[in-house]
Parts: sequence; C-alpha cells; structure tokens
Amino acid sequence: MMGESKKTSDNCFSEFDDVSPKRKNPSIQVLYDYEKHYMELVRKYSPEISMIAGMLSDFRKEQEQFYNEVLPQIVVKLNQDVGIDAEMRDVWLKRLTTNIDRSFGLSETLINDYATKSIDEFKTAVNEKLQKL
Repeated sequence: MMGESKKTSDNCFSEFDDVSPKRKNPSIQVLYDYEKHYMELVRKYSPEISMIAGMLSDFRKEQEQFYNEVLPQIVVKLNQDVGIDAEMRDVWLKRLTTNIDRSFGLSETLINDYATKSIDEFKTAVNEKLQKL
C-alpha cells in the first residue's frame, strides 16, 4: 500500500510535463536540424552582431582615450594657467568627469538596450524554429 502511494506521488505531475519524449531524447537528425537553423539565424543576424561589437569597441576606445589622453591634457593645461584657483580647478575637473561619466553611462545603456533587443529577437527566432521541429 505504501509502495503504491509513493509510485502515484512520483508520477502525479507527469500529465503536466510539456516536454515530449521526442524532445527529451532528440535524434541526431533533430540536433543537426537545430544546429542548421541556429547557424542560419547567426548568419541572418551577423550584421547586427558585428554592429554591436563595433559599437562596444568604439565605446571602450572613447573611454580609454578620454581618461588616458584628453583628461590628462586638460589637467596639464589647467595647472599651467596661474590665473585659475586650485579649488576652482578641482571643482571644474570634478564636474567635467561627472558629466563625461554620465554621458558614457547613457551611451552604454543605449548600446546594452539595443543588444538586449537584438538578443531577444534572436531567441524568439530560435524558439519559433524549435517549435517547428
């Protein structure tokens, strides 16, 4: 009696299992078809993938250039100008870096939002292909 109730409780949710036996143990052909469809989608979205990679690369270069080249040049110029008070120079540099960081953050958000949108479209396309398999 105890064995029967355990057996029943082990399988009580099997009716609601939405993964078909075919999907649990896919055949080689199904896996091949999936890979083929996936690669077709990668080729289809290749321009977007390249564009996002380019945007991220440009973004990193711009940040690196600002902090390694532009900002140090500004600091040198401000330090050379004897008419600028040290306290005012520090306030101005802090405001500059805060505004530039805010601009970089906005750019990063826009790139990430575009990338996320593209990834969501890609996942939707993959899921649609999977539903057809």
